[in-house]
Amino acid sequence: MLTKSITNTRATPLLKPYYWLLGMMLCGGALNVAADPASTLKPLPSPEGRVLLIITGNIGITNSGPNSAMGQGDQAEFDLDLLDSLPQHEFRTQTPWTNGEHQFSGVLLHDLLHRIDAKGSHIRAVAFNEYFSEFDADTPELASLLLATRMDGEPMRIRDKGPTWLMLPLSDLQQLDNKRYHELLIWQLRTLDVQ
Repeated sequence: MLTKSITNTRATPLLKPYYWLLGMMLCGGALNVAADPASTLKPLPSPEGRVLLIITGNIGITNSGPNSAMGQGDQAEFDLDLLDSLPQHEFRTQTPWTNGEHQFSGVLLHDLLHRIDAKGSHIRAVAFNEYFSEFDADTPELASLLLATRMDGEPMRIRDKGPTWLMLPLSDLQQLDNKRYHELLIWQLRTLDVQ
């Protein structure tokens, strides 16, 4: 009987670290789920004005269904008020398509993708005229990619390359002022598809 008691006493301390590790892993997993930022995002209200931008694909938060502006399934639709409700940023820059320097303001693409709980970073951006560009939104050079809704403080009209225009601060980041990045700067942007 003494032998069994010693064997059990010696075996128990060896098992305790495994139980401790298992317990930490289980608790850590539970803590990660509870701290998931997507679980704290509010529902996205439906647009009340004219829909300017539609986001489809691998997104976690939507505000439309089959009766939406494009008649498709779950997607996120934004009017100007919804875009304005997100954190706003601005910068002054010259572009190859405008004369002189202009002030562009709107929401950073990163903030927009976070708001809809985007599950991917590969983006296909499509303009009204079906021109498109594909890029990885996680590319460090694109951290300042802005979905501009205003130029020089005024909402952009379609004839002014609006109502939304992907823009980079080309004057401040000269390394981005080239054809590769110019092709990303889609004006009259209509949809973003997240993969």
